[in-house]
Amino acid sequence: MVDRPVAQVFAYLSDVRNDQQWWRGIHSARRVAGDGGVGTVYELDATLLRVRHQTRIEVTAQEPQRSQSIAVRSGPLPYTAHYEWTELAPARTRFRLVAEIAAVRPWTWFGPLLNPLLSLLARRYFRRVPAIIEAATAA
Repeated sequence: MVDRPVAQVFAYLSDVRNDQQWWRGIHSARRVAGDGGVGTVYELDATLLRVRHQTRIEVTAQEPQRSQSIAVRSGPLPYTAHYEWTELAPARTRFRLVAEIAAVRPWTWFGPLLNPLLSLLARRYFRRVPAIIEAATAA
């Protein structure tokens, strides 16, 4: 949960370029097409399990201030992710992420452990988000 209005939390988390501020392992993220809505494409330079890679993701669905879905279009780790934002009070927002990962090379050897491992990482990294957003939007 973040002590900020849903509009501020959505604006921060729906822009994948901000991921490098809170997701350890993302070295850079840039928008290569689109305006942030459906069809927007981002390119990530990231390291996962000590393997550096380039990934292109696309925003596949979006309901501003409520939800956004993204999918990998190219990269070694195919996944889809669905983000949800819920306004709990005028200045309090809950957010969550549900991701589905398809393990392919070089990740196939990790098999069934991959989804739980990345879920743990996501929860750990999401703990950073409230302080980052609250500091960035301090009055």
